[in-house]
Amino acid sequence: MAAYDPNVLDAKQRNIIYHDWEATQYDDKWSISFDERCISYAKEKFAKVAPVHKYGKVLEVGCGTGFFIVNLWQAGLVRQAFATDISPGMVEVCKRNARNVGLKNLEGRAADAEHLPYRKDMFDLIVGHAVLHHLPDVPAALAECYRVLKP
Repeated sequence: MAAYDPNVLDAKQRNIIYHDWEATQYDDKWSISFDERCISYAKEKFAKVAPVHKYGKVLEVGCGTGFFIVNLWQAGLVRQAFATDISPGMVEVCKRNARNVGLKNLEGRAADAEHLPYRKDMFDLIVGHAVLHHLPDVPAALAECYRVLKP
């Protein structure tokens, strides 16, 4: 086992620093948009794992710039949108993208997936898109999602 090196950042710190730095260019880099192409793509991906109908309170964990939650809202699948990401920069871009398409009440918060700032049994649905590889402790993050998800 390697010795502890205080000069090496942990995975969470690296994610925050990198994604804060990349937040304003991220959508262009990955061809993310909030038009019919991406709305259809998000809805198709969603339909593979859950029934397609409108859900009440929906949380996206690891929202990035809002690609999934904002496009699901535009597809008519989300009544009330919540978004978290460990990167404050990504959350700010997510909120801006939401406002730009008319989603005025998206609640975005910078939060660690292992410590979600919500009460127990709050959400009807929790989603994530391309997030698991960013989580250093997937079981802890899933346990936290389970805590805030309605039975």
